Amino acid sequence: MIESIFLIGKSDCVRAEPVIYKTLEEFPEEVKLIRAYAGDRPTWRTPAHPWRVDSRFKLTGVPTLVRWDGDSVKGRLEDHQAHLPHLILPLLAPST
Repeated sequence: MIESIFLIGKSDCVRAEPVIYKTLEEFPEEVKLIRAYAGDRPTWRTPAHPWRVDSRFKLTGVPTLVRWDGDSVKGRLEDHQAHLPHLILPLLAPST
């Protein structure tokens, strides 16, 4: 089982969220999805936003998908990638 996938986003990630949810529902293994809100646009665009300055996340845009296994990041999809099923599936593939 995948440790967890973080979806860091805002309340109106209407393009990516349906694709992400559909891809996760169709994935044959159980996936823990943790959804975290980055706030409204002015909030998450602030350079001092906690998700931007945290060395584990380094948020540059939303939505961002982060694969987290154990205590480290194993992969991520940035805002321009998170709505593409052909990129989400490799993120879910077993780590080597």
